[in-house]
Amino acid sequence: MGNVLEALSAPDRVIRQLIEDCGASWSDLLDVGLTDYTARKRLRQTSPRLLAPAQAVPVPPLGLPDTVALVPMSDDLGRRYLRHDVYIRDAGLHGQIRLRATHLGWSDNGRIEVVRPITRRWRIGSAAAIGLTTVVNAASIAAEPDLTATWPGPATLVELGPPVTIGMPLGFAPNPTGGASALPGVRHTLLSDLLAVATTGGALTEVPTI
Repeated sequence: MGNVLEALSAPDRVIRQLIEDCGASWSDLLDVGLTDYTARKRLRQTSPRLLAPAQAVPVPPLGLPDTVALVPMSDDLGRRYLRHDVYIRDAGLHGQIRLRATHLGWSDNGRIEVVRPITRRWRIGSAAAIGLTTVVNAASIAAEPDLTATWPGPATLVELGPPVTIGMPLGFAPNPTGGASALPGVRHTLLSDLLAVATTGGALTEVPTI
């Protein structure tokens, strides 16, 4: 499948593939134009395909306007893998990167400093599948000592391009211990909205979510 929106001339087949192969959620189905009722019905009829530990499925772009997935990254783990130009998110975590996402962002000391384009994306059965993808830095990722223990099951792997400067405060209140605020969960915004608010010196709290 190339661009999903271009393929929707055969909607039944494409929607089934989105759910089974790409792990589409209710929000993803709304993004491609299904109604709430139809999206829920399709998810009752079809489920994401279970992946073998060493199985990787490429996920194509939806072809929607550029969208940033802003993800919590409170520990060193996610940031360490950014050095390899990837982000890995456990499929069991609450809040996932929607299929429409074209960029990934996170907070540092209460600010969104940069976002990075998502150049390619895969569903993987576990860390054992990373070597079967065509991710550029697969060898250096495999050298991480805790790779297998950290991702023993299904996850989303995104490969990232060069950073785009944002330089925007979150605008949330400080955390209870007085430290810098952080993203409380995954949120999605249009890149154009994020850049527009950043240009005016605004905060993330002023950027509409989608």
